[in-house]
Amino acid sequence: MEKEAFVMHKSAKKGLAALMAATVLTAPLAMSPMAAYALSVDDVSADNTDTDEETEYTIEFEIEKDLKRGDTITVSFPSGYSLKKVRESDVTLKDDDKSKVDIDKVDVGSREIKITVDEKIKADTGLILYIDRVVNPSKKGDYAIKVKTNRESYDDEDITIGKSSSSKGSSKDFDVSQGNYEEGATTSITLGKFSLSKSDKLKKGKYIYVDFPDKDMLPKKIDNSDVKVNGSKADDVRITDSDSIRIEIPKGADGDDYIKLEFSSSAEIRNPSSAGSKYTYKVSYNDRDYESKTFEVKGGKKKAFDVKLSDKGVGARTGYSFDVSLNEKVYANTLVTVDFPRAEMVPPVLSNLNVKVNGSEVMSLGVNGSRVSFRTPSGFGSSSKLNIEFGYDAFLRNPNTPGSYEIVVTVDGRKYYSESFEISGAPITNPTNPTNPTNPVTPVPVDNSTATLTLSKTTPQAVTGMQVAIRSLGVPLVRNRDFVEIVLPVGFRVPAYIAPQTVTVNGVAAAFVGVRGQNLIIVPSQDIPARSGVNINLLETAGIATPAAGGVYSIGVYSSEEPGLLFARPVNVVPPNSVTFQASVGSFMKNGKKIALPAAPFAVNGHTLMPAPFFRDGLGVSTTYTNATAKIVGNGKTIQFKVGSNVATVNGKAVTLPVAVQARNNVPVVPLRFVLDQLQYKISYNNGSYAVFK
Repeated sequence: MEKEAFVMHKSAKKGLAALMAATVLTAPLAMSPMAAYALSVDDVSADNTDTDEETEYTIEFEIEKDLKRGDTITVSFPSGYSLKKVRESDVTLKDDDKSKVDIDKVDVGSREIKITVDEKIKADTGLILYIDRVVNPSKKGDYAIKVKTNRESYDDEDITIGKSSSSKGSSKDFDVSQGNYEEGATTSITLGKFSLSKSDKLKKGKYIYVDFPDKDMLPKKIDNSDVKVNGSKADDVRITDSDSIRIEIPKGADGDDYIKLEFSSSAEIRNPSSAGSKYTYKVSYNDRDYESKTFEVKGGKKKAFDVKLSDKGVGARTGYSFDVSLNEKVYANTLVTVDFPRAEMVPPVLSNLNVKVNGSEVMSLGVNGSRVSFRTPSGFGSSSKLNIEFGYDAFLRNPNTPGSYEIVVTVDGRKYYSESFEISGAPITNPTNPTNPTNPVTPVPVDNSTATLTLSKTTPQAVTGMQVAIRSLGVPLVRNRDFVEIVLPVGFRVPAYIAPQTVTVNGVAAAFVGVRGQNLIIVPSQDIPARSGVNINLLETAGIATPAAGGVYSIGVYSSEEPGLLFARPVNVVPPNSVTFQASVGSFMKNGKKIALPAAPFAVNGHTLMPAPFFRDGLGVSTTYTNATAKIVGNGKTIQFKVGSNVATVNGKAVTLPVAVQARNNVPVVPLRFVLDQLQYKISYNNGSYAVFK
């Protein structure tokens, strides 16, 4: 019966039944082939009928001649439409049982879409074609959408775009009933019952559209079991925009001349977040709009949560935890932000190991001043309650002044406020924030020119310890609050978490160690006065590793309380097969063995001179020499030197040297850097030792 209704509705509209009757009466032996095979378009609708809007079109039609695999269906849009954004994946074809019909390919032209089917479709089948990302015309009016197959000619159906004077409309107001009228509260909703205009009736498979009065009312998804149309469960519910949904009419409402929509509270629709008395719903069906009576949303009592602290003293290091009851369920990967009342409460870095939600470590943790943001973990499931816990090792501190404070938690864009909590005790004098001091301290003059920074291991990709010796501080560091920041260059591997017991400051374990990208934040557990030194020792168990590539890397050291760099020192990362030597020492090390030189290397005007045998015995480069000349061959170059001359030849061309060649113990000594550059070797310096490597 449904299929007959599908056919008869279109036949009546087009006058086909009358035409066939007339043909039978006047010429009983001459049946018209056009009457036998007449494709009919039953309905054309769009999720959004405003001008210039990108939207999905739903086209319902019936074919009266079989389609074979490879046959085509063509949809033609009138001038003004744009199909530039439509892709093959935006086109779906279903039969009247809602089973998907296979499509071989989709060809999109400027005004036509041709669909090649990949299966046989029997005659008299009702089809539903969905085309997404169609852009409506910029002008209001009625537009005819045409459909044909390669076996049947075009038929069309009009759709109204925009609110033109010719568009259908209704001024009827219908009643709104809700289970809760409090702002932001989850509520059940009943719209109507109200009568449809003129001779309109609901039809199974067609759509009712509902515009909600505010953009923050809808959840991410609504189950069709939570929506009823005239007492029957909706066939499908889709959220089409931030404030509108599309409801597919079920069989139980087919033929009704009225609409009554019921949304259960489990749909998790919530009232607007602001109180007001002029909210309305709009329901649209068959290009007619129906608007509800105004209804009032009342100001709700602000829901608050308690804050639990392990220590309520001024400036004390403490753990924080709170239970937040939400207006709706949240799921994995939901964004949560926690705004603490003062920036001094939050360390510059936090580890997700120390922040948990419902007992699990959070993801994507970040800090920006007094705000901490994170996402619920991947295995979170769903919950309307959040237990947020900042452990003692998160290193949060209470405000520096006593008083009443409040925390704000934002979950998926909705704010929740804590009850006031009290911090007691004497205020901390001269509180200082590294980036914005409330009582700036003028640094005393200090000299860190002799400060040092060394690594315990300097080979590539080696887990290494680090020793930092700051000679003097210009501003004191307050324990459990201020910090030293060590900036490691790109290439060093820095773990996401470093245990405080693997780092000592002046021989005492650090109070807190944080990781901010390539930077280490080290908070001392004791006060360090101005003009005093700071010795920081990171054990190899901290997990820092050297870069994979050999070379010279600069590491910077900063204080949270002083502007600018305290000092920076280069460190050398050298391959294990490098050759090492020291200035003024007549030997070098290669593969763990000491090899003697005929003379010690020495410097002239800042340039190191090296005995010629070093290049042969240390680097394996072809080297010959007399007491007056030397020749080194490697890297496709022949380099010749003369003792006493500052001119060498490279492949026969004269090149000026930075210093003249000299002799020691009847052996030429030549400029080291010049030769290494020609041979494409690298040299680095670390803690009094040079390393040469490829």
